[in-house]
Amino acid sequence: MTDAPVLSVVMPILRVDANFPQARSRVHSATSSHELIMVLNDETLAGTVRAERSDELVVVCRRRGRGFALSRGVAEARGGTVLLLHADTLLPEGWDGAVLRALSDARVVGGGFHLAFDRTSPSLDFILGIAGVMVFLGASMWGDRALFARASVLRDCLPALDVPLFEDVRLNKALKRHGRLVLMDETVVTSAQHFTRNGTMTQGLRIVKACSLYILGVDPQRIYDYYYSQ
Repeated sequence: MTDAPVLSVVMPILRVDANFPQARSRVHSATSSHELIMVLNDETLAGTVRAERSDELVVVCRRRGRGFALSRGVAEARGGTVLLLHADTLLPEGWDGAVLRALSDARVVGGGFHLAFDRTSPSLDFILGIAGVMVFLGASMWGDRALFARASVLRDCLPALDVPLFEDVRLNKALKRHGRLVLMDETVVTSAQHFTRNGTMTQGLRIVKACSLYILGVDPQRIYDYYYSQ
């Protein structure tokens, strides 16, 4: 890679989900110059995930947690805009043009996409409904929404990512101090496996408990240890 790309996509990887190959391919459907920075949050993946193109980079983050991995990836990003993409989330066709159009408004510093799961059920629809209400009320966009921001602003907000989880909540708050966040018309599709592995309602309750602990001021590392203990 020589010339700086217009867009940098940072993808933290803790495990290789079934959606990963397609998620990777969707990134490269962009017609704008871009790079994909894959941040391995588990050193054992080093022999599994490799750069396959000149516009890909693989780095390792030894501090376990998505916030730490995102921060590591942002440090490597060369693009003027950075998009934070979960490894099980599929970007829509034309995602790059949509992001650049949104940022053509100088008042906008970043945003995220509409969200859908790759399967449907009443319980998953209920979770999406809650997520939609949160955005409507001006609360945080979940990280599943492929959050993006101007690189200069995102670097000012890097301390918000210095946690193992709830980095999306903290990042939303930090970005809003710099300008507007927009909800895109386009939709990203994320894997429901995380919800269905242990039962959707059980997983939903675990998320509610984790959020409650965060609101009460419990150390994010303790919440991370609880959340990923099962």
